[in-house]
Amino acid sequence: MGIFSIASQHIRFAVKLACAIVLALFVGFHFQLETPRWAVLTAAIVAAGPAFAAGGEPYSGAIRYRGMLRIIGTFIGCFAALTIIILMIRTPLLMLMVCCIWAGFCTWISSLVKVENSYAWGLAGYTALIIIITIQSEPLLAPQFAVERCSEIVIGIVSAIVADLLFSPRSIKQEVDLELDALIVAQYQLMQLCIKHGDSEEVDKAWSGLVRRTQALEGMRSNLNMESSRWARANRRLKALNTVSLTLITQACETYLIQNTRPEAVTDTFRELFAEPVETVQDVHKQLKRMRRVIAWTGERDTPVTIYT
Repeated sequence: MGIFSIASQHIRFAVKLACAIVLALFVGFHFQLETPRWAVLTAAIVAAGPAFAAGGEPYSGAIRYRGMLRIIGTFIGCFAALTIIILMIRTPLLMLMVCCIWAGFCTWISSLVKVENSYAWGLAGYTALIIIITIQSEPLLAPQFAVERCSEIVIGIVSAIVADLLFSPRSIKQEVDLELDALIVAQYQLMQLCIKHGDSEEVDKAWSGLVRRTQALEGMRSNLNMESSRWARANRRLKALNTVSLTLITQACETYLIQNTRPEAVTDTFRELFAEPVETVQDVHKQLKRMRRVIAWTGERDTPVTIYT
């Protein structure tokens, strides 16, 4: 792909983003909102924010989850701002100081919660600050200002989600399936490398790479969980697979370490079995079927524990 070539998914995302912005602006003008630019900015931030983080078209789950967090953070911030205004409307300086303390508290909380949830707390802090600074000249308009802020944020988020649904939402499920297939092959290749008892640096590089891929799969599971409740069962299976993957890495490394002191622990039968290269999941399945037959023939006693389990 050349420097100036544009992929189809990039064009689709550009159309999706433009549609979200225009829809938010249209709805804002239709309901004659005071500041429809908030709806436009929200639609752009919710749609484009995950895209910058992902380096491409974001997944639908990320857009919806980010939108939900923005709604929650905005409502919390508006409620906090109204509470501070009601209690301290006669002391503007103290009101501003308390609002700054609230913003600092939200920032502190955002550093304690999960990274994907910190966005809501950060938004709650600066939303309250925006409202209190804006209404300094006309404090009696604070309730109306807070309601308009919430309404415009919701309009922007709904516009971003509608645009995503209209222009073929991108699901992460297919990416998860492909990564699982690749992970199975990589796990088997790691065991091959450990049984071969090759260079230790090569083994270290292989298992550390597998650990990173397993952690990345856990992040993909979080995105799948955000996408839809219909992936609940798949999410539970992926959570279990994360533990299984780490266990397989440990067993492969144990096989390598055992051979440092007892090279005879792995018989020639298993060395020949694992010597055959695998490239696809189908190859791994064929090899596992052969391995089951070999284990049934040799018995548990003559099979290394790390392979038998």
